[in-house]
Amino acid sequence: MGVLETIWRRVGFSETFALLFSVCLSAQSTRNVLVLHEGNANHPANVIASGVFHERIGSDPRNQFFEEYIDEDRLGASDEQFEDALREKYGGKKMDLVIGDGRPGFTFLLRRGEELWPGTPKLFYFVDFRELPAKLPPNMTGVASNFDFGAILDLALQLRPNTRRVFYVGGVNPWEQTWRGFAEQDFKRFAGRVDITYLNKLPLAELLDRLGRLPANSAVIYSELLQDASGHVYVPARVCPLIASASNAPVFGPFDTYVGCGIVGGPVLDIRDLAAQTAMLGLRVLERGAASGLPVETSGTQVVVDWRQLQRWGISEARLPPGAVVQFRTPSVWEQYKWVFVTGLAAIAAQLALIIVLLLEMRRRKKSDLVVKNLSGRLINAGEEERKRIARELHDDIVQRLSLLSVECSLMETNLPTDEATRRGSLHEQLQSLNEIITDVHNLSYRLHSSHLDTLGLGVALEDLCQQLSEKHGVAVELTADEVEGSLDEDLALCFFRVAQEALNNSLKYSGSSRVEVRLTAIDGTLRMTVKDYGTGFDPSATASGLGLATMQERLRLVDGKLVINSRVGEGTEVTAQARLATSSRHVPMREHHSLVQVSAGEDETERDENDVV
Repeated sequence: MGVLETIWRRVGFSETFALLFSVCLSAQSTRNVLVLHEGNANHPANVIASGVFHERIGSDPRNQFFEEYIDEDRLGASDEQFEDALREKYGGKKMDLVIGDGRPGFTFLLRRGEELWPGTPKLFYFVDFRELPAKLPPNMTGVASNFDFGAILDLALQLRPNTRRVFYVGGVNPWEQTWRGFAEQDFKRFAGRVDITYLNKLPLAELLDRLGRLPANSAVIYSELLQDASGHVYVPARVCPLIASASNAPVFGPFDTYVGCGIVGGPVLDIRDLAAQTAMLGLRVLERGAASGLPVETSGTQVVVDWRQLQRWGISEARLPPGAVVQFRTPSVWEQYKWVFVTGLAAIAAQLALIIVLLLEMRRRKKSDLVVKNLSGRLINAGEEERKRIARELHDDIVQRLSLLSVECSLMETNLPTDEATRRGSLHEQLQSLNEIITDVHNLSYRLHSSHLDTLGLGVALEDLCQQLSEKHGVAVELTADEVEGSLDEDLALCFFRVAQEALNNSLKYSGSSRVEVRLTAIDGTLRMTVKDYGTGFDPSATASGLGLATMQERLRLVDGKLVINSRVGEGTEVTAQARLATSSRHVPMREHHSLVQVSAGEDETERDENDVV
């Protein structure tokens, strides 16, 4: 146990020592960075720059980030007072980098920087090139800007070529006076083209009133307003909306913080990009430990305009220089709902394509159905023609020959001597068999084709059919048929006759019903026939594919009719066929004619096998 405890103690001591060593090493490598902002913390430019510095410099755990504000316009503190405040606050803390913002920060570093932080690298930004001394102090560099007011006026003239008067708006503090001097130099090349008026020595209220009464064809260039003639101090970005709303002429400016506050725009300095460029340069200085040898960098500008102000002043976007950035554009309906439109159009196109495909398929299917219908009709017509031919052959040839043979046999029976009773009885039996054959052939001929259908019409043909089937099966078949005035289409009559033939055969053979009702009506131009029994019934869905049912449906389809079957097990069956009558004939209900034929089951009748002929 003693050995293990010794090992654990040594391990714990080693880890503790490593942790303390790393903390000490981290403390030794901590780098202090101080930023001296111009103005106060409410300036939008200071808010943007502070955020960028914290993000780029302060995010490194080795860097401690400090910020101070040279608010000379509001506080009026001298360099000595500000220096004393810094000594008291940061006394004894070594700075590894000091950054000065704008002209106040830059001039303070030039005058007091080396006394406060001897040997410490120093950076500046937001300073015009024309404000730099001929030679910078050692260990100092920065990012300089070129505030070209002439470029702002070039843009104003490009967007509004009729501009004849230009009004420069600024403040009265020393820095703003310096900027007015830069503007005067930049505007010299426009002499004779436009008249320049400087409105930087007025109280804000008078300035706003003056801007509301500018002559036609004017333009305003707003540099900044930190302090007006009455001594009041302002935040330039907060004054910008007042200037833009009061002016009756378009306003242009040099900073991106003004865009969106009411100005048209201009070749603006992007504060965020400037701060990021300064932060990257500061990180290089921190890594090198010195600013000496690093050249002064240049910050660029870009033309940025407010789309809403272009619309307000009637300025065409076509006048913008290439590469100009347009902000706050209200998207068009197409831009807002482009993908909705595209998706909708794609869906509509897909639906149209599907509809076209379906229409083509329907057209192809109709053609196929027509071909099938024609083929079915030809097959059924061919079958009917063949039945008619066979029925005619049977009736006109076979039946006639058999009838002649029957007559001859009758004569032979008559001429036999009376003493040959045996031969007479045998011949008589043969003659009866022959007559039965003649009757069977005659009935077969009728089933193949009813001559009554052609000569006497559908009603009489159905009456004969019901009578024959009733006599054969010994079942009462009741027919109620309306007479149809005018000619009935041959195909329609044949169709209904065959449907009745098939339906009656099925009822008499399978239903077990003692009574079958057939009703034929012609009402409102529709021929309807119903065959109803009261037998066992069946499930229509179970026999939907039967040949007899398919044949009836096909026959009705050929005459544009339909077949309806209602049946339940134990409740009987009702078969209904209906089709439109030909428009050339008047079909009205006439007197009803009833036929009731019933043969008792005990009546002597020779049963015959019968094929279901449709």
